[in-house]
Amino acid sequence: MAEFQHFIEDYYERFVQAIRGFDKLPLSGVLEEVDRVVASGGTLWVAGNGGSAAISNHTTCDMTKGTHVDGHPVIRCQSLVANVPLVTAIANDISYDEVFSRQVEYYLEPNDALLLVSSSGNSPNVVRACQAANGRGIPTIAFVGFRGGRLKEIAKHTVWVPVDNYGIVEDIHQSLIHAVSQFIKQRSNDG
Repeated sequence: MAEFQHFIEDYYERFVQAIRGFDKLPLSGVLEEVDRVVASGGTLWVAGNGGSAAISNHTTCDMTKGTHVDGHPVIRCQSLVANVPLVTAIANDISYDEVFSRQVEYYLEPNDALLLVSSSGNSPNVVRACQAANGRGIPTIAFVGFRGGRLKEIAKHTVWVPVDNYGIVEDIHQSLIHAVSQFIKQRSNDG
């Protein structure tokens, strides 16, 4: 048990250091993009793989129901991960690398934005989705970890958590969604 307790203490110490250490200033650009999407009647689309796919799906709940206050517009938020039959059809018939970029082509409109969640920032399907959105002039947001990967270089807005532990990166990425959505709800309640 002592070994486990040491591991837990170390994990949370690294987690706290990571939370304190990453640059939070880019979150202002994320909020501005969400506000633009809402004001223009657009949709915030989200995509990611693995744990980041779970964060993508969770984001639709937090950004829609979690921000809603009567008398204020609903934030339309959809996950490109959520339609499993479509994801598997594209993966099987075309390529797993295109499961998100094809949906960008199918669904995204000029007033939309795309949030991509990726610990490495290098998942080919997420990078291709970012490139497809950029090519159509649709604003892109990336939540990345580790060294930031390709997404850090190509997304319009990037929040980078420079930590090399998937769990800690994903914990912080989820907290970013909570922080932004709770701020939006608080702002609506105050206004």
